[in-house]
Amino acid sequence: MKRQITTLGFLVISATISAQLKNTESDTLRITTIEDVNLHKSGNPNKATSMTTKSNLTIMETPQPVAIVTHEIIEQQQSRQLSDVLQNVNGMYVTSSRGNSQDSFGGRGFILGNDNMFKNGSRINSGIFPEVSGLERVEVLKGANAMLYGNTAAGGVINMITKKPKFNFGGSIGLNAGSWNSYKPTVDIYGPLSKNIAFRVNGAYEYAESFRDVVQSEKYYFNPSFVFNLSPKSQLIVEADYLKNNFTPDFGIGAIENKDKSYSLNTGLGRNVFLGTDWQYQDVEQVSTNATFNHQFNNNWSLNSTVSYQNYTKDYFSTERVQWGYATASPNKLSWNRPLNRTYNEQNYTSAQVNLNGEFNTGSINHKVLIGTDADYGVSDSYTYYNPTNNKNYGTSYIYGTNGGSDLLYLDNPSTWIGGSMPESQRLEKTRVNTRRIGVYAQDFVSLTKEFKVIAGLRWSYIENMPTLNTKFKTNLKSEINNSATSDQAISPKVGLVYNPNDNLSIFATYTNSFVANTGLDVSTLNSLKPSMVDQYEVGAKKNLWNNAVAVNLSLYQISYRDFYQAFIDPATGIATTDPRNLKEFVGKMRSRGVELDITGNPTTNLSIIGGISYNNSVYLDTPEKVGYVENQRLVRTPATTANLSLFYTFTQGFKGLKIGASAYYIGDRLAGWNDTKIGANSLAARNGVSRAFELKDYTTVSLSAGYEWKKFMIQAKVGNLFDVENYNVHENYSVNPITPRNYYFTLTYRL
Repeated sequence: MKRQITTLGFLVISATISAQLKNTESDTLRITTIEDVNLHKSGNPNKATSMTTKSNLTIMETPQPVAIVTHEIIEQQQSRQLSDVLQNVNGMYVTSSRGNSQDSFGGRGFILGNDNMFKNGSRINSGIFPEVSGLERVEVLKGANAMLYGNTAAGGVINMITKKPKFNFGGSIGLNAGSWNSYKPTVDIYGPLSKNIAFRVNGAYEYAESFRDVVQSEKYYFNPSFVFNLSPKSQLIVEADYLKNNFTPDFGIGAIENKDKSYSLNTGLGRNVFLGTDWQYQDVEQVSTNATFNHQFNNNWSLNSTVSYQNYTKDYFSTERVQWGYATASPNKLSWNRPLNRTYNEQNYTSAQVNLNGEFNTGSINHKVLIGTDADYGVSDSYTYYNPTNNKNYGTSYIYGTNGGSDLLYLDNPSTWIGGSMPESQRLEKTRVNTRRIGVYAQDFVSLTKEFKVIAGLRWSYIENMPTLNTKFKTNLKSEINNSATSDQAISPKVGLVYNPNDNLSIFATYTNSFVANTGLDVSTLNSLKPSMVDQYEVGAKKNLWNNAVAVNLSLYQISYRDFYQAFIDPATGIATTDPRNLKEFVGKMRSRGVELDITGNPTTNLSIIGGISYNNSVYLDTPEKVGYVENQRLVRTPATTANLSLFYTFTQGFKGLKIGASAYYIGDRLAGWNDTKIGANSLAARNGVSRAFELKDYTTVSLSAGYEWKKFMIQAKVGNLFDVENYNVHENYSVNPITPRNYYFTLTYRL
């Protein structure tokens, strides 16, 4: 049997259409769907082939943790958002976003942004809630991955892989409905168009209100794809992805700041209270296309290339962070004010990559090599607005009230909480940022003996921010912003040792290096800042148990962020400078240490399990006395401990067709607000010893599920947050958004 190809767009699996290939040559391409037979049969990710490593290495050969959440798990848990899916990935956690406007994640102490989010192997804008009904699987490649992907935060890479065409006809039609007037019809149809062409179409519509007053969401999703078997050795996959999401921005129950300037979680408002307007909106639209070409030269060499394009737009008009203050007319009466902001953003992004995988021997030593290159080009336009009626610019200085002016909001007067009309707006300025990147990388996995292997890789990355362009619509002036053009390059190495005494045990140790591109000038030299380097050391073990049906994986890591910069704080004023040159200064280092333990698989044909526990400690170190963060204070929004457990049991006798399950998700104590600094207007001294950080307590949510399958029908029911636990996700010291209370959902599915 010829070795299968690993690609970024799909897995080459022979089982689905092996009958069609019996008469082909032994070195022909195994045309197939994305489905991984070993993974779906056992539920064991160690037996799968990863689509995120870019190489032909198995999971057991890959010297870093790889988590895989399949569509079976997504569907049986009735996951509604990517954050629900990633609760199955130990060590990943929600970090909250500004205005609760997107799924935002962290891992190993690092915030995962645009550079860490991928769909079908290509970067994608993370400023939206992804649709999960069309996903075949989600892979998380934990830790630093700059050798493969360039400029990525060291916490990990999230790769969403959509469902692909099949050469047998099938699919499903479903309807999900539940709490807060939520309903969501879905459709998934696939099949052959000819002997060598197959299609698949996924689609969904979702409408949902919320336990939060006024808040609602509407989503449209369409995902067509085609596979073309060009020859016995060549295959082309073409796919498109359209997502539109209109929803109410929600800045939560207020800012975390008491009148005595201390910080705590004590607003005295119910979880349902909404403090914005009944007209504010955020409309996001994302269109992406991918074309993936795969060619098998022979049994040992294969080529994979992908080209993608993405357009992303966000139209936003909303009140923002609710800030506490005192009414001038009533000094003893606490009031809130709400800045009003209007923006429009558009990004056009094109990327391409080519990967060559090969295998050869030098004497008795086996080599598995990866040679690749990738490049991308992005154009981002950001628009600001003003009110032509009063000539005020929208932003933090535009305070909105119930009469569209500067009326204040009072806790004891609910009539001031929601209301007011939408003011006029016209475009004020446009800022355009052009960015391009290119990388070249090579990796060799050397089998010195059957048991001992060495991996070594190196990547050269180049990042260029071209001059930032500014257009002022009032005066029609166009200009370049001084000192806005920057270019950086970095070398990212990777070395590791792998010990495989047998097929069911792998022990590894790795060193990887990543980098973070910096913007601005060093205040001491006025030179452009070089990239900050990030070093990661990791050891771990992967073990298969219960007849290889269950994976038990353990890893320990240390990540060191060498040079951390923040805005220069002027000693004369004690506040961050507003110098247009974007001056910054060195404020120390950051270190993240942790351990992760996972167990995943199907111990029996009836039982599936996903569980894990992690501990992370991320702190600042070596900060200068005159400036910088307070040492050994845990980074905000980083929980010390996370844990997850999901158990599902399928009856094959007695109550045949019945499936029951339970899931639990734990988030440990964490800090919100901002990390304390040693100097400045918000320093400990300036605030009379009051910390800018405040504690959020740990919490556990539990969900129960039940489903029954009869012929082609499946009905499922779910109770989420069974014990109605109350807790919060917090962005900085505002966007204090309560987690979802107890909720109920039902899904009816018909299999075609």
